[in-house]
Amino acid sequence: MHGDFSVDEETPMGQADARLPPFTAVILYLVSQSRVVEMLDSLASLHANLPGHPWPVVLFHTGDFDDVEAQQTLVRQVDEYLGADAESMRFAARLEFVKLEWALPEGIPDNVTQVDPVEAFRWPGYHHMCAFFAVHVFTHPRLQDVTYYMRMDTDSLIEEPLCYDPFELMHRNRKVYGYRSVGGDAFEVTRGLPEYVADYASRHSPVADRLRHNDWDGAYVDEDGEMVVPRTLGYFNSFEIVALQAFRRPDVQEFFSRLDERDAPIRYATVQMFFDDERDTEEFCGMKYYHPQVPTPHCPCVPLS
Repeated sequence: MHGDFSVDEETPMGQADARLPPFTAVILYLVSQSRVVEMLDSLASLHANLPGHPWPVVLFHTGDFDDVEAQQTLVRQVDEYLGADAESMRFAARLEFVKLEWALPEGIPDNVTQVDPVEAFRWPGYHHMCAFFAVHVFTHPRLQDVTYYMRMDTDSLIEEPLCYDPFELMHRNRKVYGYRSVGGDAFEVTRGLPEYVADYASRHSPVADRLRHNDWDGAYVDEDGEMVVPRTLGYFNSFEIVALQAFRRPDVQEFFSRLDERDAPIRYATVQMFFDDERDTEEFCGMKYYHPQVPTPHCPCVPLS
């Protein structure tokens, strides 16, 4: 049913194999050689502070770790950085390297002058990254049999031990999206998105109803016939936990099919358009999280009962 996300109910909690949760998960990074030093701190924070099952840590890359020797070197670095003991070896063995084959959409030239993109100095790598996390991550072959992914940036840190397994919280409470905080994005990086959402909703009444229910502050035509475009909100998705199947629904994929924007405001718009913000999302304010560009007010961590 559109607007709902169902989790497999055939196996009651606690009756499956006690060694394995009734879901699958991975932790995702997008990595490069230039980010290894900061990533070591991020991985160390996961090792020390993230409870739960030892899920794979998938390191997406675009070629920096093609060479087996480069992969083995990083695994050794992680092991040594974490203490070079049995626990560090087990954590380092969870690392998995997956190459991304990025290509510009048909008809888009690679010449930055012709395209004139926002943040042109980062063309096209940054724009590939945005498109991947906004849309293409949901159809990547490595994630086809995965229930949840948790994204971390290479400079993301979980600074204190979390008092619950965040994947278990998502599963138990039937959440489709978990985030740390919400903020505004500059107009130049969201140009066209509010108008597109408004136009899409005008042609899809269930989406219009969901936006009203979620108190979406979107683009509208004022009494003088002028289009008013409020500042677009977005999740600070350097950290996020996503129930993949929910975003693979045909109605969500239809919305994705014509998009080419930044990933953070697209994720926020998608949740507001297709899910119940209060029922289906989880703000992980009990996680003491650090990212240099993300304001993260903290609240007490409450264990799962």
